[in-house]
Amino acid sequence: MGFNRIGILGKILIIPVILAGLSMYSCDNSKKNQNASSAGVINDYDISDGQNDYSNYLKIVKNYADAMISNGRDVYGPEHSPLFASTINRKTMKIGSMEDFGDIPGVRTHDRSIKGANPLQDVGLFEICYRLSNITGDESYTREADNSLKFFFNQCQSPVTGLMAWGEHLYWDFETEACGYGKENQDYHESSVWPFWDRCYQLAPEACWKFTIGEWDHQIADKKTGHFSRHARWSLHGPFSGFEFPRYAGQMIERWVIAYNRQEIIDQPRREELLEAIKVVYARMEENVKLTKSGYLPAGTTNKGDHDKVVWLTSNLELARCLELAIPLFNDELAERMTAFALKQDMDFLNAPHKFDSVNGEGYAVTLHADSGLPRTRSMNKPYTSSWGSGYGYGPHSKVANICFDRHHALKTSHPDLSEKYRKLALLAADQYLSSPPDTSQLIKPDVFASVIQLMLNSYELTGEHRYMDRASYFGQLGIDLFLDSDSPLPKATNQHNHYETITGGPDFMKELLSLYLVMNKL
Repeated sequence: MGFNRIGILGKILIIPVILAGLSMYSCDNSKKNQNASSAGVINDYDISDGQNDYSNYLKIVKNYADAMISNGRDVYGPEHSPLFASTINRKTMKIGSMEDFGDIPGVRTHDRSIKGANPLQDVGLFEICYRLSNITGDESYTREADNSLKFFFNQCQSPVTGLMAWGEHLYWDFETEACGYGKENQDYHESSVWPFWDRCYQLAPEACWKFTIGEWDHQIADKKTGHFSRHARWSLHGPFSGFEFPRYAGQMIERWVIAYNRQEIIDQPRREELLEAIKVVYARMEENVKLTKSGYLPAGTTNKGDHDKVVWLTSNLELARCLELAIPLFNDELAERMTAFALKQDMDFLNAPHKFDSVNGEGYAVTLHADSGLPRTRSMNKPYTSSWGSGYGYGPHSKVANICFDRHHALKTSHPDLSEKYRKLALLAADQYLSSPPDTSQLIKPDVFASVIQLMLNSYELTGEHRYMDRASYFGQLGIDLFLDSDSPLPKATNQHNHYETITGGPDFMKELLSLYLVMNKL
């Protein structure tokens, strides 16, 4: 649930809003202008006087989508394509090099999709395109998004493994017309949540099937024990093991469930193998729990990087979400075990030592020791969330709070007591942002603003309290100050960088501006 769970390709349902005057939580415009990196875009309207023309949110998002469709595509190398560039010089609208754009603190160099396309980082842009067609009646947005997805699935797939050139370490290189690697000779495939499977099965059913069965054949190292890694070779068969991240186990299970239920693959001779794949990977998760003294589900089975001694609670909640999709496929003892296992992940999260301390800035406990169950640090992983921090292996309260909203809705009927606990935990974080603006002298990424706006909208949906709506508008406006200017309709990579780069969440921020427009205009 929540505004990021709206049916993208169908009718957009938004709870009607009675727009109230801005409250004490509205932006102090004098301070806002002092802190903003530029004021180019917002000079046309101002929320401080309560007279904001909210149609500007639509204009800003529409200008972004139009610019990406017209000038942000693959016009490089011997074959041009409808793919969207992941990194762009905002003034020239051309791709560049790592040297051109510089380092981004909290972002690993080998995770950046320089000179290419990475659709997993463009989810916000695709969602915008489909929404804009619904809002404006202009089907060209849907057509352009479809063209990009169809090309990607049909042309950017490994002919050997069926895996896609996307994710944390891979992208499609515009200049070489081939899979681009974050690290030389390390073509590590890693997928994530992809909300457009329904569309993609319509556009490229055979490619979608090859990818789905490819994960079973090439991501799983042992089809008996279920050992796997979130990484697998893209170009040839080369699965790894020991890094059996629960979130990745869940997301593979989700993809196998989606495929199994698709009419397009009903006659595939290997369709029934998907049920076996689900059983095997789930069994691996059951076995992994036995490895810890605490009874928590660990990040993996290898001691490399201490993965067998660390617990990522939100990763485990993602597994729980995905298992709930698989349970209806099994009408036996396995379904009961899955149900209990998913519920255990909820209990583990709710019982963790969360601590919202305004002095120390601690929030949700997200990284625990697998044996003691106590919060710990591991590499770049931090024990607690913070208000505005974001980087590889750590994040803000808002992202976890939005997960809590999802779990609140998922458990509302079956376990109302747990649902209520998630509701309280989510609002606890939301209330932190009512009086906690970011320090704009520090580096801030647009993905954090996106999650905070989403949290405010979720809180408004849940409570009907206008203070959350006012605060969503405040953060929307402040984000415009920080990430947009008169140079380009594309958002900046950060408030301290002037180029566009999807890995920092620019498309997601623009998507949440569109959500603001829809809610505020009662659409």
